[in-house]
Amino acid sequence: MCQGSVPEYFAFKDSPPDLPPRWLASRFLVAAAEQGDRTLSAEYALSQTAPCPIIDAHVHVFPQKLMDAVWTFFDNFYWPVRYKETYLATRADFLIEQGVRHVVLLVYAHKNGIARDLNKFLSTTVQDMNERYALAHDMDPNLRRRVATGLGTVMPGEPGVKDILAEAFTTFGLSGIKMHSHVQCVAANHPSMDEVYETCIRFQKPILIHAGKEPNSSAYKVDAGKICDASIVEDVLNRFPDLRICVPHLGMNQYQEFFDLLEKYPNLYLDTTMTLGAFFQSMDEDKAMTLMIRTMLLQYSDRIMYGTDWPNIPYDWCRELANLVSLVDGDGEATRVTDTDALLKSARGQKRTAKGEQALERILWRNASEFYSIPAEDLCLPLAKDDGTLQSNL
Repeated sequence: MCQGSVPEYFAFKDSPPDLPPRWLASRFLVAAAEQGDRTLSAEYALSQTAPCPIIDAHVHVFPQKLMDAVWTFFDNFYWPVRYKETYLATRADFLIEQGVRHVVLLVYAHKNGIARDLNKFLSTTVQDMNERYALAHDMDPNLRRRVATGLGTVMPGEPGVKDILAEAFTTFGLSGIKMHSHVQCVAANHPSMDEVYETCIRFQKPILIHAGKEPNSSAYKVDAGKICDASIVEDVLNRFPDLRICVPHLGMNQYQEFFDLLEKYPNLYLDTTMTLGAFFQSMDEDKAMTLMIRTMLLQYSDRIMYGTDWPNIPYDWCRELANLVSLVDGDGEATRVTDTDALLKSARGQKRTAKGEQALERILWRNASEFYSIPAEDLCLPLAKDDGTLQSNL
């Protein structure tokens, strides 16, 4: 057990209340039933006229035995996982059926000797999803839709790290790797990580690494607060300038520090996962933090990606999306709007800017498409101009 203390908001915190019926505080969302109830959920789906496509760049899948162990950990030390039954029934198909255009699927190894099997499982999962959704696009039968991309893993320091990663990138066709400093108990700048970075650079693959301090837990074998820090990530960025690295959760608890690193290092990216879901903190209650995050979303919109952490979240899958859009629009926290009448009477959208629209398009899909090498053709987005730019409703 680590010697650090669990933050108060992780002490078996209850899930937030469900969004009220017909809550429509985002121009991207509609009630699922209004689109033919095409999902297993009575929640909200992406509108078929949403301003731009969505890539969820942070979605977890595991073999069920391992996922059960993850859920037990969450039940005991974090929060109630909302989507257990949905995951069992549909895996990540749920998000595609909600209207998400593409998902980036993640695994991570917590001990030696399991990475190869996890990478094979992930490759099979990605291939299965893509085969099932590979229907010709209505507008162009030559376009083949792919809905999933996979990030493999390896345990730092285990025998054959370079071979395991080479296999993941070649034989299994995975598009990068996912590492987790908290679970793997290894700091991002530990010497055992060097061969991981070197292999990623060799194959020109990015890395997603949970190297921020939070969410921490007393159940980890090390205190993540001691082996994770923005300064540790900066050391990696300095030593491996050709490595493309993404830190999830906007570097939670060190937002400003990680935003400062974005200014200095063009090879650093962040994702939004769980930071905007109004679970750890309320955007409306902490005005200074809200202003800081909105400013950074707009300033560094070319290197921030949208992600959910699905299925291991305690709230509706669309909360983070709604709050992200509302925050960039300048309207604060969307989930504070509790009924349709209040929404209609509010002045939402009046602060919307062209810069904000461009930022949303980058955060919601373009950055992930570029970072994880997801071709536009795989998203069924036909080219609109000779210069290769894509059609967009924004």
